[in-house]
Amino acid sequence: MNLDLLTVIDMYMFINYICTLILGITWKRIRHKYQGIFLVFADLIVQSIGLTLANFHTDISPIFSIVFANTLIYIGAILLLFGVAEFMDLKVRLLPYIISTGIFISLYSFYTLYNPNKQVRLMVFTLMIIPVFAHTIYLIVVKAEPVYRRCAEHVVIAHIFLILIHGTRAYIGLNRFQVIEYSQLYHSEALLIMSSLLATIYLTFSITQMVHIKLLHQWDQIFNYTQELLKKTQHLADTDNLTQINNRGKIENILKEEINAYMACGRSFCLLMIDIDHFKRFNDTYGHDVGDQVIITVAQRLAQNLRGTDTIGRWGGEEFLVILRDCDNQKARRVGEKLVDIVRDACIDCIYPKEHVTISIGGAVMEASHTMKTLIKTADIALYEAKQNGRNRMEIK
Repeated sequence: MNLDLLTVIDMYMFINYICTLILGITWKRIRHKYQGIFLVFADLIVQSIGLTLANFHTDISPIFSIVFANTLIYIGAILLLFGVAEFMDLKVRLLPYIISTGIFISLYSFYTLYNPNKQVRLMVFTLMIIPVFAHTIYLIVVKAEPVYRRCAEHVVIAHIFLILIHGTRAYIGLNRFQVIEYSQLYHSEALLIMSSLLATIYLTFSITQMVHIKLLHQWDQIFNYTQELLKKTQHLADTDNLTQINNRGKIENILKEEINAYMACGRSFCLLMIDIDHFKRFNDTYGHDVGDQVIITVAQRLAQNLRGTDTIGRWGGEEFLVILRDCDNQKARRVGEKLVDIVRDACIDCIYPKEHVTISIGGAVMEASHTMKTLIKTADIALYEAKQNGRNRMEIK
């Protein structure tokens, strides 16, 4: 049974027009986002023109229906190559393809106008277009960044199909060339034409998917960047600019959470209020820069010597709050006295002669009768007693 090749060609052209329209819509929507898609769109445009000219071979000159038509199809493959490369931020030398196009036109012109030979033309077309497809695969598989490689996996598969189809057509053409006519076609050749049609559809799908995957990747990057930005913003909102520990707002929120946890499940904790002794003297004697350094040094010493479950924050000026989780009166006293000793042993390097800094601590253990206000007030009273009793010490209520 013979098949009408013209009908197959008409179907091929019609599907090619639809694929061109799809890529045209895709390009219009993303033309300001991604480079290279216009060249892919142009590939299908010139292929559609080439197929249309070839379909009118009985009505127009061979110069247009054979030479120009096949040249457009060949140039379309090159445009696709450059479009994919540009999309992936890869550079491809243009000169070799200008030369190859000139060779293609010369050979096709010679074997169409001066020494007509369909078999030679078929081999010229196959031997010159397959390397273009292979180059596209090479760029994606070898040269492209991993993210682009993942985007273009289906483009690679589509190009492998195209290489197999063109190679098979060349093989059949060399072995049974007498049956390849525009009027009649055996099933094997008809299947190859239909395979080319399916490959064009698949290639269109793969290009649009390549765009969508890259878009999704960029959305993921934007989402991750936004998440990191939110974390940094939250960190800045919760962190004291001078000491890089929790600021007053953050330590208040943590204290509220601890009180709620105590009320809900009885998880004990202790609050320490810490004040730098005679801090005004540092500012008045050495200046505010030294005063700031004193605050920073004390904050660092305190933070470095707390458990991972404890929390410290700057309450204001030279005062700090420390929340000791799962802590009773005796444990809180031991921790407070340890912090007093650690800070007293620290020296302020920017002061000459070097001076030691001392702190006073007031502690309060959370009880059922406490609110946040009364708990802080109790710790503040204990701090006042520590100062009244000579400073450089701890008192706890």
